[in-house]
Amino acid sequence: LVSSDAMAQCRGVMKHSDATKDLLTEAQAAEILAVEPRTLKLWRHRRGLPHIRITSKIIRYRKSDLDEWLARRRVAISA
Repeated sequence: LVSSDAMAQCRGVMKHSDATKDLLTEAQAAEILAVEPRTLKLWRHRRGLPHIRITSKIIRYRKSDLDEWLARRRVAISA
């Protein structure tokens, strides 16, 4: 039999994985934005690139946040 503590931990893991399943790694975000991963660090600090800091060394991105960030940076070309 599984203890109630173990079941609670399993539920927590399931909730955590549901919450993070749509997150992109730095490599994935860099590929989507067609830049080197090191550029993401510069953009996070200098241009406000939205990100999620999981730990001090693990950064993740939401595709929807990247899309919105890009849309805000769009420059209209006037004729």
